[in-house]
Amino acid sequence: MSSSMTAPSPNGVRQPGQTESADRTLDPQPILELRGLRAGYGAIEVLHGIDLTVLAGGIFAVLGPNGAGKSTLLKVIAGLHPASSGTITMAGREVNRARPDDLARSGLCLIPEGRGVFPNLTVEENLRLITHLGARASEIEERTYAQFPQLADRRKQLAGTMSGGEQQMLALARCVATDPGLLLIDELSMGLAPRIVETLYELVAEIARSGVTVIAVEQFARTILGIASSAVVITTGRVVMAGRPDQVESELSGLYLGNVAD
Repeated sequence: MSSSMTAPSPNGVRQPGQTESADRTLDPQPILELRGLRAGYGAIEVLHGIDLTVLAGGIFAVLGPNGAGKSTLLKVIAGLHPASSGTITMAGREVNRARPDDLARSGLCLIPEGRGVFPNLTVEENLRLITHLGARASEIEERTYAQFPQLADRRKQLAGTMSGGEQQMLALARCVATDPGLLLIDELSMGLAPRIVETLYELVAEIARSGVTVIAVEQFARTILGIASSAVVITTGRVVMAGRPDQVESELSGLYLGNVAD
């Protein structure tokens, strides 16, 4: 990632002009804490009292079968769906009622399930939409094409005509261009071949090494566990296990459908 990547201020929000703290990964602090988090749709509760602590730095994998509440969890964290009870603390600040745009300006970026790009715009136009955050288009493009050279060859191509893997790469690039402190990824692998998924997660690992904390919901369990620093398994809206990736992987088949770990 570009050296212009900014680091969190003492309250966890990235500020222009600050440099990455050298000891951030040596003494990680919680960037996200969930306590008793509940959420649902109408009378149907989907999350039943989620307790999680995500330390700054590294990749936090969220695993579980379809319908477990993983996507709802990310939507609640990003401010796109309200919590019915519980608290969400981000970098030491309660953000239960924060608006999605305020969370985005403070350093949170979400790549939603599916293709998080504008299909009728070119790659170049997708990237230029990020300029509303203050960076110049030329700076955004220079950094993006240096880190994602494959996109440089597609800059004039409509995003919707690219392959699924290239669209997900563009979605990653758009988020990275916002200089996030916390990156949420929902099913990056959806509809993609395992080989393409591995390539995309190599990029995710590179992003995490630059100092961005990543929370990734994923069905390709072994792929994400191979680069994760910690992991949690959610079934039926409850945390059933949390720990190191090797600990979680050894118990995964017994926690939910075994074919997800294949």
